[in-house]
Amino acid sequence: MKKRLLAWGLAMTVFLAGCGNGAGAQTETSKDVQESQTEDGGNETKDTQFGISPMKERTTLNVGYFVGVQHALPIYVADQKGWFDELNIDLEYVTFSNGPAMMEASSSWDFATTGGPGTIVGALTYDVKCIGTATYDAGLNLYVREDSPILKSGKGHVDGYEDIYGTPEDWKGTTWLLPVGTTLHKILFSTLEKVGVPTDEVTIVNMDVSSALAGFKAGEGDGCGEWSTLALAAEREGYKKVGGLDANGDIIVCNVCATSDAIENKTDLIVKAYELYYQSAKWCLENPEEAAEYYMEVCTDEGVLCTAEDAAYAVSILFVPTLEESIAMFENEMEDPRGLYTARKLNQVEVDLFETFDFFVDQGKYTNENRNFLLDNRMIDDTIAKLVKEELESRN
Repeated sequence: MKKRLLAWGLAMTVFLAGCGNGAGAQTETSKDVQESQTEDGGNETKDTQFGISPMKERTTLNVGYFVGVQHALPIYVADQKGWFDELNIDLEYVTFSNGPAMMEASSSWDFATTGGPGTIVGALTYDVKCIGTATYDAGLNLYVREDSPILKSGKGHVDGYEDIYGTPEDWKGTTWLLPVGTTLHKILFSTLEKVGVPTDEVTIVNMDVSSALAGFKAGEGDGCGEWSTLALAAEREGYKKVGGLDANGDIIVCNVCATSDAIENKTDLIVKAYELYYQSAKWCLENPEEAAEYYMEVCTDEGVLCTAEDAAYAVSILFVPTLEESIAMFENEMEDPRGLYTARKLNQVEVDLFETFDFFVDQGKYTNENRNFLLDNRMIDDTIAKLVKEELESRN
């Protein structure tokens, strides 16, 4: 029987509207200990779904689960399919609706997926390490009402970005409902940069995406930021997209993360979770209809608006590298594209994450000293990927 630890992470890092620390959450294991264990504490020797060797003893993996987004889906699918169970692993979930809140509560979990901005907060402040690329993000949009001056001005006013609507004067003075410190925050700032509007000439009201849509429906704000299935929900409400990730041509990655403590003290557990994540993602891509059913199921369980159409869309924008590609990304090294870091070459995982990080440096949110900290301290850590590669080679 699958059981869950529910702790909505509604805190927002910048405004500190609450504290996403999972306090008071109800803790339950994801499965009962199976009778298949041998009397001496060993595990079954039967083959597992992907050839991953089970843990020697029944072990719990604490998962930071990001609700309503596609990059977390492989974890849920692997749990529901029994693939963690056959590895002698129970799951305990702590659920969150944004990355910064997840990082504030990192003491409550071992393994998670989150957007690039959340990864950065965790690495700089909470000793959380990026251990891989989960997805290349999609479906991050900015919406307005039909009477918005931004929409009425039409698109084509921004050279090189013909799908962005509005003029600088239309955007100035507007108020936006979206979660601060997230990928949507980056999308808004990137849009303003391209339109030519200073970020201090708009107001952001810090809300998770569900609350932002509800507040917008109630008449708050001039626009809202929505991702994944909430973007489709906004469109069903009649709201109009005036900007977004695709319109900006931005690259935003989501990452697989683990706490430094888990990497050091639960190494074997994180190695198995890492491999299973990518194997499950591959299964999702090969079985999109069934994967969409699981996506709708978990959204419904967590109170996230989701129709069958929404779920199918979420799976269609699940751009996860294969296990082999995720490992190779750490081995693909190059000079720092900005020419700032010369102590060593950067790997592809770092370069992709820094597409987001360097944008925030340019906006004054972070500094180049912060950048050096991430690189000097290897907060984008290839330890787990290397161990998985060794495990794969030993099997072959």
